[in-house]
Amino acid sequence: MENQKNIIPDDEKKIKLSTLIYAILIMLVAIVGVGSILAYGTNTAIGEKIANKMSEVIPFPAAVIDYTNFISVNDVQKNLASIEKFYATQNLSEAGLRVDFTTPDGQKRLKIKEKEILNKMIEDKVIEILAKKQGFSVSEADVDKAVSEQLAKYGTTKDVQDNLLNSYGWNLDDFKTQVVLPAIYREMLTQYAAGQTASGTVSKTKIEQAQQELENGKDFAEVAKEFSDGASGENGGELGWVTKDQVVPELQDALFGSKPLEKDSIIESSIGFHIVEIENRKKENNEDVLQLRQIFVAKNVFADWLETQEKKMKIWIPLKEFTWDNSTGSVDFRDEQMKEFEKDQQSKAQGDASIMF
Repeated sequence: MENQKNIIPDDEKKIKLSTLIYAILIMLVAIVGVGSILAYGTNTAIGEKIANKMSEVIPFPAAVIDYTNFISVNDVQKNLASIEKFYATQNLSEAGLRVDFTTPDGQKRLKIKEKEILNKMIEDKVIEILAKKQGFSVSEADVDKAVSEQLAKYGTTKDVQDNLLNSYGWNLDDFKTQVVLPAIYREMLTQYAAGQTASGTVSKTKIEQAQQELENGKDFAEVAKEFSDGASGENGGELGWVTKDQVVPELQDALFGSKPLEKDSIIESSIGFHIVEIENRKKENNEDVLQLRQIFVAKNVFADWLETQEKKMKIWIPLKEFTWDNSTGSVDFRDEQMKEFEKDQQSKAQGDASIMF
């Protein structure tokens, strides 16, 4: 009789089990709800820290592309941490590129880096989506081959691994997913887009006009402001101090090789046409560092085609600081003061030391 009193009926066991499951589900929903509020609505530093910690477990989206493709908050934060590490570990003071991210202005500049990272991650994802739509695929063997080619350029595997770890906190797998794989998809899609768009004839004509102005004795800075695309045009061509691995491959031999650079010569790269002038040179840690200015005319074949494709996609950014501007096909700040701060920083920029983002 005593034993029978301690037996719990099966129905009661089921009720208790279901109650426990419901309680766990309610708790999970509550955690996700609180996390969402912190991730997308908090205005406090402690709230942002908690949200970042929760995003390591819960894949909150930082951007949604065509409803089914996501970029997570955690991935954005990981890349941002890599850039912070880069600036903290590199000797950038002499080049005027040291950034103290702990100051109020430094925090704003860090937000600009976060915006640039998010923009690049969206672009990489869009390129991957478009490449796959055209039937392109990248195998593990393709990635490994590309990595081997990179290793052959920059030294031994251990040298590259040590440099990635010390500069960015990355291992070789991080390098594959963050740099090599997107580069392969970009190259595939660039070749496809070249068949869909006009050639760079207009761009070549423009750079030849700039070259003629220089040969006629016109000041380099004036020619750069008149003809050069991008930030270099606004700054009279000034690029600041750069190392070999901070310039596009087609310029590396011309600038850092043993053969002197021919004055006012035009160099063609995958992104456009360049006339580069070396203003100064020095050694840092036994590495050549050059102070450059350039006149750059973009081919814009791929860039224009990609922008057109991006505008056809539905891109949504739920983060409170950023929004997607479909008219420009890029990420923008929601806050007007941050927009003005970014413009001011761009006008004073000497160059961007980070080569990954």
